[in-house]
Amino acid sequence: MIYNHKDYWEKRLSDKFNLSRVGTLGFSKYYNKFLYKAKIRALKKALLSQHINIQDKTVCDIGCGTGFFVDFYHLRGAKDIVGVDITTVSTENLKQKYPQYHFIKEDVSSPLLVSKVNRKFDILNAFDVLYHITDDKEFGLGIANICNLTKDDGFILISDSFGSRSINVAEHVRVRSGETYKASLDENGVKIVEIYPLYYLLNRPILGMTKIVGLREVGIILDNLFAPIYYYLDGIFLSPGRNNLNLIVAKKVKP
Repeated sequence: MIYNHKDYWEKRLSDKFNLSRVGTLGFSKYYNKFLYKAKIRALKKALLSQHINIQDKTVCDIGCGTGFFVDFYHLRGAKDIVGVDITTVSTENLKQKYPQYHFIKEDVSSPLLVSKVNRKFDILNAFDVLYHITDDKEFGLGIANICNLTKDDGFILISDSFGSRSINVAEHVRVRSGETYKASLDENGVKIVEIYPLYYLLNRPILGMTKIVGLREVGIILDNLFAPIYYYLDGIFLSPGRNNLNLIVAKKVKP
């Protein structure tokens, strides 16, 4: 069967509308709570070190999913939030939860996205979105859309590998290199200002990585239980050379 990202995400979020479906598959909702706690730890660090104040700012959350980051920006006083997601289940659920905000069902790489949104933002949030675009041409269109939705001097927040190579990790995941991002962002008038490691032990099996039948299942169960320990250790040992995913902060340059 050919991978169809729209159908894939509609089914994935419809099965269970919680963090276990937008986080790392194969792990529990409990585990993914710590995964998202790690995202917030890195995001808070980035916002603080780059002097990005959310209060009274406009925010676009690309791939808003279950609304995790909508909640984050809402609670910190964002002036307005627009959520974009490829699924009906996401946008309809979030319209009910946040009637004061605007939610749009559209693909980040769609040529219709910019005109549908029809505004620019101080902060463009795109966690765990772009590495799910497996087609390189669509990836380029997605980057262009994100940049076009950002105000001059506005900030773009993206999570991806940013390693030395672009690699197909799974049918629905293609992580891209730092050079790929730099080239694409530069082309759209956006400069990378800093990269923050997200996690190292989290986001992958540790005890569950064995291929021995029976032991692997036990290992996954233990990995789920040890999520708070992995979260704590990641807070100590994360570094630019020791991570499996990063948060990139980029800024749109005035022409």
